[in-house]
Amino acid sequence: MTNLSIRLRLTLWYSAVLLAAFLVFGFGMWLALEHRLMAGLDTRLAQRLQGMENALGPAGEVHSKSKLQRELSEFASEIPAGEPIQLCDRVGTVILPNPKQAAFPQKFAERAGEPYTAERSGRRFRILTGLLESAGETYVALAAIPLDDTLAVMRDFRRLLAVLIPAILALACAGGYWLSLRALRPVDQITAVARSISLRNLASRIAVPRTGDELQRMSETWNEVLERLDAAVKRIRQFTADASHELRTPLAVIRATAELALRKERDPGEYRRALGEIENQAALMTDLTESLLTIARADFEGFEMPLGATDLQELADAEVQRHRARADAKGVRLNVLTGGPRVVAKANGPGLGRLIGILIDNAIKHTPAGGAVTISAAARGGDAVLSVEDTGEGISAADLPHIFERFYRADPARGGGSGFGLGLSIAQAIAQAHGSRIAVESSPGAGARFSLVLEA
Repeated sequence: MTNLSIRLRLTLWYSAVLLAAFLVFGFGMWLALEHRLMAGLDTRLAQRLQGMENALGPAGEVHSKSKLQRELSEFASEIPAGEPIQLCDRVGTVILPNPKQAAFPQKFAERAGEPYTAERSGRRFRILTGLLESAGETYVALAAIPLDDTLAVMRDFRRLLAVLIPAILALACAGGYWLSLRALRPVDQITAVARSISLRNLASRIAVPRTGDELQRMSETWNEVLERLDAAVKRIRQFTADASHELRTPLAVIRATAELALRKERDPGEYRRALGEIENQAALMTDLTESLLTIARADFEGFEMPLGATDLQELADAEVQRHRARADAKGVRLNVLTGGPRVVAKANGPGLGRLIGILIDNAIKHTPAGGAVTISAAARGGDAVLSVEDTGEGISAADLPHIFERFYRADPARGGGSGFGLGLSIAQAIAQAHGSRIAVESSPGAGARFSLVLEA
């Protein structure tokens, strides 16, 4: 059944439920009709016993047997033919009907009380018996009605159900299949459009029916998936193009340097300079490759960083010492604000140290000689705030929303000609692994402040 189409499965389930409903309905109607017919017969039988009791007369009135038979015969003449009544005394002598009529055996008169069904001479009867008192005598009265007409009605009703249920079920199944075709036609249209969309036309979208139902929600969901897929593919294409562009420059320098060195014999000093240039470009390619690998891993599986209690000031001191020489070489003052209570946050030490190092490196790169870079950690409420602030040229309003994008470089006025444009992307990914984000406050000529809020 798993290979069947949805419309066929819907039709089969609908048919099964409808068949079960028809069977329950038919059986219920059968029982109701039988009960109603039998109740009518039982009422008629009770009326006939009451009629015989009235024909017997008051309890104190004495009748001769012949007179009693005559009065009962007059009562019996009013009963339709084929619906026998019978009256016997306690010893079994039949008083009614007359001796020429076939009487019910005594066993039928022994079940006085409730109506019952019994068979006699190949026919089924509904029978009611009772004890009647008159003139000090006790009589056994019996009234019977043949069930031929009742059984015929039940038989016709059964045949009617046997014909109507399959016919109505067949019509309902055909109608249900037609309705499922109409209901699922928009799904087929959505599927056809979705199949026509490929990497070449990810900008295409599915037409959304304004019906307010599941089809509209499914179409909107498909379009959202396509938008995310389109954005992801664009990022991959841009990432590939940018990575290729960044790798092409050092490769071209390496190749040109090697070709120039090999064109003619040179002294050892020139060879050493050529090899030094090749080494520098190889180091740049190594840094770029490691950054690309870090970003690729972050995109695929995220940063797995177990968090624990970390002293932020101690971490900041370690990173400042690591970057001190570079800052001194450029003439930039590198400071750590201390003096307050120790600030401890829930963080991953190596990961957060790399984030601080990226921010310090970025600040030194974009701060001119004579400027300062300040790292601070402070408690604020129930959180810890880590900040890296510089006195560089600042970031323009046009560049500010894009500085965390991969391979993005700000205006050359901030020294955008150096680096790969991947450091801040990696730093933001580390911050997100800590459940936070890096916030930036900057304006041209006023420096920049990068801050990160961590759970204390």
